[in-house]
Amino acid sequence: MLLIVIQKQVLRSALLCFVLFGSIAALAEDDRRENLPIYIELQPAFVINYIGYTDKLRYLKTKITLRAADLSGDTIVEENMPLVRDALVMYLSARNVDEVTGAAAREELRKTSIDILNETLKEETGQAPIIDVLFTSFVTQ
Repeated sequence: MLLIVIQKQVLRSALLCFVLFGSIAALAEDDRRENLPIYIELQPAFVINYIGYTDKLRYLKTKITLRAADLSGDTIVEENMPLVRDALVMYLSARNVDEVTGAAAREELRKTSIDILNETLKEETGQAPIIDVLFTSFVTQ
């Protein structure tokens, strides 16, 4: 009889530990999700004319995804999407052929775009949520 009571207590303790550790693991998982960056795909794609060497029009078509620090960054970008798109159009359309051709030029565009977007959003919201600008497609003509 004493053995049955002890076994029940051990089972209860084991069950309690299982429930507690499961809850802690679930909370840790939620914390990890909150700290993950948020990706914001800007739709539709950008089609921009830019400065060429001659009078011939040059075009850039690019798809852009922004990486924000967290969910609040997503909200800030979504609420200010016209400003975000305008800042990117104005910046990209002022580039010339050399500034949009080649991997090094695209990397420079990407880095500068982060700064421009954060400056624009900081003026409007007081926050700079953009971590990265990703060109998921980049075609020049």
